[in-house]
Amino acid sequence: MRKIYCFGEAVYDIIFKNEKPVDAKPGGAMLNISVSLGRLGLPVSFVGDFANDKVGHIIKDFLNGNHVDTKNITMYTNAKSRIALAFLDEVNNADYSFYKIRVDDKLHIDFPDIKEDDILLFGSYYGIKPEIRGMVTDFLKQAKKNKAVIVYDPNFRLAHLKMLSQVKPFIEENISLADITKGSNEDFANIFNTRDAAETYKIVKGLGCGSLIYTQNRYGVDYCSDGFTFHHPAIGMHPLSTVGAGDTFVAGMAWWLFEKGIKLSDIKNLKQADYTDMIGMAVKFASDVCMSYDNYISDEFAKGLQLHSKNQEAIPKP
Repeated sequence: MRKIYCFGEAVYDIIFKNEKPVDAKPGGAMLNISVSLGRLGLPVSFVGDFANDKVGHIIKDFLNGNHVDTKNITMYTNAKSRIALAFLDEVNNADYSFYKIRVDDKLHIDFPDIKEDDILLFGSYYGIKPEIRGMVTDFLKQAKKNKAVIVYDPNFRLAHLKMLSQVKPFIEENISLADITKGSNEDFANIFNTRDAAETYKIVKGLGCGSLIYTQNRYGVDYCSDGFTFHHPAIGMHPLSTVGAGDTFVAGMAWWLFEKGIKLSDIKNLKQADYTDMIGMAVKFASDVCMSYDNYISDEFAKGLQLHSKNQEAIPKP
């Protein structure tokens, strides 16, 4: 059976508004994605690590409760789990402070055996973490060799800018191994000092990835490839929080790829209408998460989408 794997860090998010905590929940980009997909009943696994402490057990129980496979999670003894503080501004955009995991043991990831046409989603700090880079590179290259569909989201924050010179080669290698690179305008400004999708695509294409999805918050999404480029507008709204919006966008992409049965051999043959459909669904996912303090799609959105899918005899493949 085809599976989806989300590889990245797991954190515990504490959200602040007007300098006061207003909510707290498990987070981390790939964890957020896995929860959204689990709520939709897809066969999704989270691949990562955290401490065998109270916070770690809260995170693991939350994943299990949202139908996410946790067998590829390492839990360290004598450690403290990661914490992320998200500070919302006057328009509810988030600024982050991260507190790293403290581990006495050697870092270890229990990587799965990726099969042909499985979907691998990865990115953020664990996609470039120097301490585990060797094992991550081996894992990505094996997934590439096994013909998985690979989606990379660098999710590169200002907090990591001081280490850019060290990790930029890792980011570039990740892009070279990806079939689709998705990132925000802020990500690419931080990494490549680019200011628009066309300029960014020249770099991404030069690294070997022929498909770029460039998100710009309320200014919509640009898609670039050699075959075509286009702009997709955002949905007008007054967000309660943008924490998790980019992650949930990727979840929407993954849902579309899975439900349409898109295999690696199909990626290069997708037409503009296909990418418009995929990005449109991804925007809907991101818009739903912006209407709450959650980092993942709501149960109501998930149930509505599942019902819609069941009411169709078959979802046509592009």
